[in-house]
Amino acid sequence: MKKALSIVLTCAILLTLAVFPAAAEGDRVTLTMLQRLNAAYVVEDNPIIKAWGDLLGVNIEIEAPPISSYSDRRNIIMASGDLPDIIYVGDTGTNYVKWATDGLLLNLTPYFNEETMPNAWTCLTDDELAVVRIASLDNDIYSMPRVQTKPWDGILYRGDWLEKLGLEIPTTPAEFAEVALAFTTQDPDGNGIDDTFGWSLNTVMGPAHRAILSGFGVRPSSVPDADGNYVIQEAQDAYMDYLDWMRDMYANGSMDPEFYLTTMYEDDDIFDAGRMGIRYNNTVVEHLPVQNAKEAFKAANPDGYVVMGPPLMQEGQTVADVYYNPQIWGNYAINADTEHVDICVKFLDAGYTDEVNELLMIGIQGITYETFDPETRYAAKTPEQAENADKYLASYATMNYQTHDKGLLVANGNTDEEVAMFNEAYVRIGAQTNRISYLAGGHLAGVNEINVQISDEGIGDTFGELRTKYICGQIEKEELVDFIQNTMAPAYQPILDIYAANNLNK
Repeated sequence: MKKALSIVLTCAILLTLAVFPAAAEGDRVTLTMLQRLNAAYVVEDNPIIKAWGDLLGVNIEIEAPPISSYSDRRNIIMASGDLPDIIYVGDTGTNYVKWATDGLLLNLTPYFNEETMPNAWTCLTDDELAVVRIASLDNDIYSMPRVQTKPWDGILYRGDWLEKLGLEIPTTPAEFAEVALAFTTQDPDGNGIDDTFGWSLNTVMGPAHRAILSGFGVRPSSVPDADGNYVIQEAQDAYMDYLDWMRDMYANGSMDPEFYLTTMYEDDDIFDAGRMGIRYNNTVVEHLPVQNAKEAFKAANPDGYVVMGPPLMQEGQTVADVYYNPQIWGNYAINADTEHVDICVKFLDAGYTDEVNELLMIGIQGITYETFDPETRYAAKTPEQAENADKYLASYATMNYQTHDKGLLVANGNTDEEVAMFNEAYVRIGAQTNRISYLAGGHLAGVNEINVQISDEGIGDTFGELRTKYICGQIEKEELVDFIQNTMAPAYQPILDIYAANNLNK
């Protein structure tokens, strides 16, 4: 088991990870880096960055534009041709392909082997690497993926409402609908006013979220059916069952009557305010202790508490079949013109070790944490250490947000109680989830270009409008199906043909 990093770095670690021969700090190679970091992160005089350099035997200089303008700054730097040694690209689409094609990014394929990059070689899967390969450039690798071991998806419910109404945590669409209706009609907050409803569909962030679609057996468009045929998600019978399910709930008042006005996170605000009893969108196990500790929620619901249920299961199943594409949250590339190619390659490879990522996320004992339990992955902090952690640490800073063996890098929670809540839910939800790995297909040549054309033609926007009208009972099924079959499906057929030609997910 990996031990927590202390302020004293052992010789064994130094021998394992040093990318440059031991030298005085002033004699070391300096690597420059463009990094995407949260606003609270302090780069100047950061002891973690200093320890990172000491661990690897280099000096590290980081430019960290604000997240809100990171892409703009990155694009300016890429256009200038004056690149740092290491670039957080944060893109695997059109820009990434262009920069690689233009010779700005180093081709990492010759270096990606067991001898040169042993840590990345043993950590990354073929599916994860597929995301950063460029089909038009001989399927070569021009960046290394920042992989995240994502905590299980789950659905948050008002536990106090369930308790008051004598209901269990739902596991199927039918049970979900039953609870949503009860939250709407049985005065779960006890104020005697008809002012609550079950849930809200977030049409911006989660109109087809996997934790809900799992209850209907909807496949991603890039996953073929049992006969090997590709069908867009919206044209699958199971998807229409999903829409019918929502249409029924909208009709009986279980859904937010104005769900279509959501522009980003308004559904979270409604949940915090105590008007809604179910929250599903982009919700994972780590959000359970976070939601229970959230000041806005506690202020509006002094006696309220939240529990988590699994992704929805199909009727008769005991686990939810949930499709997960590789959890890639960014990617790191090397300047093709760097004077320090070998050192940069080793630097990236070291980013797939527990030593580096524990340092960047957990920090240094006595500075950013008091104790660290490698079993529970919990770092206890004093108030001062918590303040330091906010300044000197960030999940965005990690090169690989997982342990080398794909485990959780750190448990979520700021107290023993919160960590216990997280760990209980993590084990329970995990036992009720079957993750099915698949590739979305965006890495295949031609797919992104066709998607841009479809977007420019407004097909997605039109579908979104028709979907909302159907859920709200303003149009009949025939009108929606006609658009899907005669406009939407033909537009996406060239993409499905590319999937078929590449035997994607077969």
